[in-house]
Amino acid sequence: MKELLQKIWQNKLQFLDFNFHFKDKNILDISEIAIILSANKENYEQYFLLKEFKVIFEKIALRVDIFSIQKAQICAINLLKMGFIDKQELSKALQILRKITDNTLILDFIQTIKVQIIDKKKLFLDNFDKLDLIALELCKLSFDENTKQKLEKKINKFRNLEFNIAITGIMNSGKSSLLNALLRQDFLGVSNIPETANLTLISYGLEKEAIVYFWDKCEWEDILKTSSFSKELKEFISKLSSEIDIEKYIKTEGLKQKIQLDELKEFSSAKNKISALIKKIEIKNDLEFLKNNIAIVDTPGLDDVIVQREILTNEYLKESDFLIHLMNASQALTQKDVEFLIHCLLNSRLSKFLIVLTKSDLLKKEELEEVINYTKKSLREKLKNIDKNLVEKIDFLCVSAKMANDFYKGIANEESLKKSGMKEFEAYLFNELYSGEKSKIALEAYKKELFLELNYVLSIYEMQNKLIKENEQGLNQENDQFLLEFDKKERILQKAKEEISNTIMELKNLESGIDNLVLLLAKKLKERLMDELKYFKDKTQKIDINRILSIVDITIKDGINDILREIRFENIKKIEELKEGLALKYDFLRESFDEGFENFKNEISKSIENIFSSDKFVLLKLQIKDIILQKTNLFELEIRLDESINGIFKSFDIGAILKQLDINGAFFAFLNEKLRNYENIQKEKLNNLENLIGEIKDKNADILNSYKVNLEKISRLEQLRMDLLNAN
Repeated sequence: MKELLQKIWQNKLQFLDFNFHFKDKNILDISEIAIILSANKENYEQYFLLKEFKVIFEKIALRVDIFSIQKAQICAINLLKMGFIDKQELSKALQILRKITDNTLILDFIQTIKVQIIDKKKLFLDNFDKLDLIALELCKLSFDENTKQKLEKKINKFRNLEFNIAITGIMNSGKSSLLNALLRQDFLGVSNIPETANLTLISYGLEKEAIVYFWDKCEWEDILKTSSFSKELKEFISKLSSEIDIEKYIKTEGLKQKIQLDELKEFSSAKNKISALIKKIEIKNDLEFLKNNIAIVDTPGLDDVIVQREILTNEYLKESDFLIHLMNASQALTQKDVEFLIHCLLNSRLSKFLIVLTKSDLLKKEELEEVINYTKKSLREKLKNIDKNLVEKIDFLCVSAKMANDFYKGIANEESLKKSGMKEFEAYLFNELYSGEKSKIALEAYKKELFLELNYVLSIYEMQNKLIKENEQGLNQENDQFLLEFDKKERILQKAKEEISNTIMELKNLESGIDNLVLLLAKKLKERLMDELKYFKDKTQKIDINRILSIVDITIKDGINDILREIRFENIKKIEELKEGLALKYDFLRESFDEGFENFKNEISKSIENIFSSDKFVLLKLQIKDIILQKTNLFELEIRLDESINGIFKSFDIGAILKQLDINGAFFAFLNEKLRNYENIQKEKLNNLENLIGEIKDKNADILNSYKVNLEKISRLEQLRMDLLNAN
């Protein structure tokens, strides 16, 4: 029991990453809540012995005893009833814990609880509106234009927070129909974009328009190179060249063409050859669903003959906040579906995503359940040597877009909409977007930045009143002391700059040994492929090319994750140590260094992850597939695989790439920016101080009135601080 509970604790059930906040002091995730609820009179003595169990109770300021457990369980149940805990996710976590303890009673009880439905979108927007009102009030209380401008920038920054929804699926999976139902009009119907072949970005805009982006010359040359590994693509391009003047559209800088929405079918339809020359399409429309900065990434079919479009799709998927994969409920699970879902489970940063079974009206409820169970079983089988629990990252919904669209067109009654599953789908989608990690981080960041500005403005008014009071008491020497303090801090700041310049040299990119790890991974991949090929030969079976390509995916994924973990861990660890050391030494800089540091680390992590570009591995898979399908003997296969795999892996010069990333330089720039900001704030304070001292010495200045006005502002700022503390 201890080992499994420790594993759950360490992994934090990442696929169930759903944190909740209650009165800003209790922060637990679903795994921790499930552990609390699973404790009972039969097993609580085992739980008491675990350090991890004690840590959970420390978080909620409770002792580890039977009464505290009961209290925590009651609180958790109440939070569930109020809608603060996701019932489905909690059930999943409790199901996993059944492996180590009998929690059937609580699991059955959870199913009977009626949960209050919370409109997560409204809650999120209401919270943002509250913070906006505080920010606007703070603008009015600010003493200079510079501070007001900074606050206005913060308001605009958070108002422009974007949410990207990526929709994937093989051809004819029903993407256009579902999007029409989501957008509530026949916007992407057959009359507009039949069989969409291109990546299409749909976002809000008052001016309805579409912009078509064509491949540039370098990108098209890469597509031509890829054709040497794909007979299908070679034939496609050959036919395309005979029908279209390619040079008319493929330009050095990349052609960009604005068109009317009703012209889209002439460009994007898979039936039109010109679609092969298009990189992506951007569509602007004033549809209600797209308000509040929601953008939809409509991807081309996963069975695309042009690999580069698949690579482009993967890049957008990385940046998406939520992924929806569509599958036709009436059709069998395709190999392409399985490959894509496995890829997402292994590589996506998303804590979970959704599979929508479309055309659900054509099947009975029992048949839909059978499709869901078969899909889960197929994925678990593929993941049996990695982690079968990854399948828990996927949720399933059944939707009939046709029934919903019939209602929106006015040719069906409201019962049709109710049965379509569209309302449940929309509610699920908004809940995931507006209660997800991105939303929480954005709200917390907004609050933190407002706190910093509020404290700064408050400190100015308090300093002014202190000077006025001391002047009235005849303590003019105190005014001079203020100036001396600023001068002293300026000297310390200069010393900090020098120390940062010297200390930054301690941050060394981890280069030695990484290139060897890459080559060892290449060797491991080749050996695994050869073992598999020998197995097929010994069993006199036909080579399963899809299994071979899955081995490539899984081996590379595991190996690269190990390498990236090594690079990322060492660099981020050293950066955090340096930052913390400087913040301890120069305590007055801590807030400045903390602001934006998590974003900085995330950007560094993303840059490191991009070391291994996906296009190289897509080409490697094409090469491997081409080599194996040529049916040469095992000896020749091994030689050719060795050349192909080593060729790709040797192209990664990790040392050179890390130098190009310049993590040292990025961290140095980050710290310097914080120092400059802090220095500007101090200069601003000093300027205000000197102006105030000048007013105090001016016999005609109404200093006492200024004191009273400042007191009123201080009182209002204190109230705003309380409002911020109470904001969810």
